[in-house]
Amino acid sequence: MVRSLNWSGIAFGAGTGLVLGLLLAVIAGGPDASTLVQVLIQFLAFLVAGFLAGRWSLVAPVPAGGFAGLLLYFGLAVLAIISGADLQGVALLFFGVAALVLGSAGAAVAEALRRR
Repeated sequence: MVRSLNWSGIAFGAGTGLVLGLLLAVIAGGPDASTLVQVLIQFLAFLVAGFLAGRWSLVAPVPAGGFAGLLLYFGLAVLAIISGADLQGVALLFFGVAALVLGSAGAAVAEALRRR
């Protein structure tokens, strides 16, 4: 199944989610924004990444969306580690699961819209 996924669509979804998340974070005030706003921005980025990956994937769109969410999560985690953010294990686990679930949900929405 992993071979049949559209990896270029997954990378495009993750990249677009990353750019969207970073732009919204800058607009919201960067590190000075409230924690709730930062979390909502990340959730929106995971949804968009999954939606785009699912939209571009003709075979298994929901797993493709999950992979896009996880790829975006790993990119954000690397950026956070490089910036020296104080990361906690529970938060890392929570956002990893959220990335998988929201990426898959975004892809499910894309698939539902395609089948209309």
